[in-house]
Amino acid sequence: MRTTGFTLVELVVTIAIISIIAVVAAPRFFQASTFDSRGFYDKSAAVVRLAQKTAVAWRREVHVCVTATQVRAGTAAGCATPLVYPVSGGLASETAPGGVTLSPVAFTFDGLGRPSAGITITFSSTIAGDPARQIVVSAETGYVIAN
Repeated sequence: MRTTGFTLVELVVTIAIISIIAVVAAPRFFQASTFDSRGFYDKSAAVVRLAQKTAVAWRREVHVCVTATQVRAGTAAGCATPLVYPVSGGLASETAPGGVTLSPVAFTFDGLGRPSAGITITFSSTIAGDPARQIVVSAETGYVIAN
């Protein structure tokens, strides 16, 4: 008669593998700062895309202002008159979480959606495991590439 179940060796190996995975992977899931950093990056790209699409839709200049800690879009120089998101009505402005800094730059999109120059916005992070990121705005087309 044959009994079913796991052998002691199988149980010990399974527990050892689960323990190794828990030690390596668990800290990444509980460190919210890397998720905050990625969320800020995605929202910043959305602000730049909104500025470009608004410039095309309104056939007028839209400004993008990037400081060391913030990305904003507006219709007046220096982003004095901020754009708002069409659905939520919130301001098209994002503030960096702790540990993330940006390369400051200011540029405009003209009525055809072309930027005043080819732009690269660089995101630097002091958060462990958080890679450097960039938003590139094509000089010819205004296409926003978040990579």
